[in-house]
Amino acid sequence: MSMPPVFVINLDKSTERMAKISERLNQLGISYERIPGVYGADLSQQELEVNYDPKLNAKKYRRELPCGEIGCYMSHIKAWRMIVDRGLSCAIILEDDITIEEELKTIAKRLAGATDKFDIVKFFCSKKKPKIVSSNAIGPDHRLCRFKKVLSGNQGQLITYNGAVKLLSAYERFGRPVDVDIQHWWESGINVLGIFPSVVKRIEHASSDIDTQDTRKNKTTTIGSLRNIVLKLNYEFNLLTKVQTKPIPKLYNKG
Repeated sequence: MSMPPVFVINLDKSTERMAKISERLNQLGISYERIPGVYGADLSQQELEVNYDPKLNAKKYRRELPCGEIGCYMSHIKAWRMIVDRGLSCAIILEDDITIEEELKTIAKRLAGATDKFDIVKFFCSKKKPKIVSSNAIGPDHRLCRFKKVLSGNQGQLITYNGAVKLLSAYERFGRPVDVDIQHWWESGINVLGIFPSVVKRIEHASSDIDTQDTRKNKTTTIGSLRNIVLKLNYEFNLLTKVQTKPIPKLYNKG
């Protein structure tokens, strides 16, 4: 199977980050297309609320989203739309603050041949010992896994056409960070797997493009803290009662 299309989300001002990830992708022989990221701090309230819903935010999240998080989400929506508009069976979406392991290329090719078996495969795991429900080898040193809790972060992932359709249908209006919405997989019906150990990693001590745009009030209030307790209990309840049973595809044979 050939390498799926690769999209790199990058803010216009983040030229150094683009240069670094471009150099690494070129080293690996991976073609890519840059997606200009949405710089939330430059948007008016009306522009922010094209996708961001303050009422939904007040209902579903513990705090108001800052401009940077809204822009980040809108950038990922742009990538999802590109998958659908171009009729791609799948594509890899990368953020620009990562390092990339050599194994990504081989693993991505294997995944591209089985896009009917999942909607999203995440490439980054922040935990050393995550709770894995089931898994199959996808390489000599990596496994394709279903985690008890969908991995946080959107540093790198493969999204299928069907996955992009489901995400756009469920979250074109949003009130939570993009990775948190994906963690609530039962809302959109997405089937989310992940690679362990990670094949992309965050650059250590890299400054956050989201934090530099933080011009909005985004602290958790007392009411937000109380709401968060209820939201966490509801989330854990859903994890217990809503179980994904679709089997993990077997995409690698040691022999």
